[in-house]
Amino acid sequence: MQAVIDASNDSRYGSVVKILTGLLTLLLAILPSGRLTANDFESALERAREAGLSHRYDEVIELLTPYNADDNPETRYITAAEIGRAYFHLGRYGEAHRAFREAVRLHPERVETAIYLEATSYLMGNSKQAYAILREILKSGAFDLYLAVTLPGERRFLADPQVHQIIEEFSVDLEIDVEQARILGVGLGENRSDAVDKLSAKSSDPGAPALTASAGPALIWAFVFSAEQQLEEILLQAENLYRYTPYRLKFDEKNDWSLTPAAAIASWGPPSQTAVSQEGGIAISWDYPDHRLTLDFGRPRPPRPLGLTEGAAMLRTVQFKQHRSGPADRMTE
Repeated sequence: MQAVIDASNDSRYGSVVKILTGLLTLLLAILPSGRLTANDFESALERAREAGLSHRYDEVIELLTPYNADDNPETRYITAAEIGRAYFHLGRYGEAHRAFREAVRLHPERVETAIYLEATSYLMGNSKQAYAILREILKSGAFDLYLAVTLPGERRFLADPQVHQIIEEFSVDLEIDVEQARILGVGLGENRSDAVDKLSAKSSDPGAPALTASAGPALIWAFVFSAEQQLEEILLQAENLYRYTPYRLKFDEKNDWSLTPAAAIASWGPPSQTAVSQEGGIAISWDYPDHRLTLDFGRPRPPRPLGLTEGAAMLRTVQFKQHRSGPADRMTE
């Protein structure tokens, strides 16, 4: 005991204590405290997303798993969604399904994770649950169904009669006025500002040269303006509209998305021009006083749409374009 007391009175003892205290302070500063902070999560999330872009999905899971039980519900949601996508891309659908189920439990209103849950359900054989989720997605008014039909395997999913029936149940007519060249309340010759007002809820970037809308990466329509800011062209990607949205083209009571070249000629008379289009298709045009209508038909991508007969051509695009020349010039085109 006396030796200990003597040591404490030694001036060297104070120096040792100061050194040890300094080392302890340094260790506390650099070693993890055992608690994960918001900054830790943001850093991990950034690294995980970079890993995901490089298809290093195991790394995504490793980086984000510590945040599964975070106190913040939003952090838990993002974690579940990111981990679910990583498992999905690895083909580990059971683990992906559990992650997406947690994400949907936290935020049932967020469509993307609901779509992934639909996909994992379908791929694991639980078609009933997949159909129920698809129905709820359509009930919500979603028009972009690209992920909903491609993630479960586009060919198999779109060839499923039950899927077809559900989409048709919630289908929305997209009415086309051929003579007036109008669609979605917008017609050729309109000012850009008027078109923006009418399409603001239905198109992507009002400041872009063309007002467009897409389902996933697939373009579904474009409204193109002249240098004078007048609408001069409307392009509808009919096949993409049919596959990836609930919209169904409707020309009149007899003609819809399943329109054939023969039915079009029967309705609108002999065309002004016929030409071979891409991939062996056929483009048929009719001239009206102020515009030209061109319909492009071709072989549909698989799976063949239900209701389209074997070997029949599918309507692929609809184009309205303002005439820029007089009638005499058009006769020589």
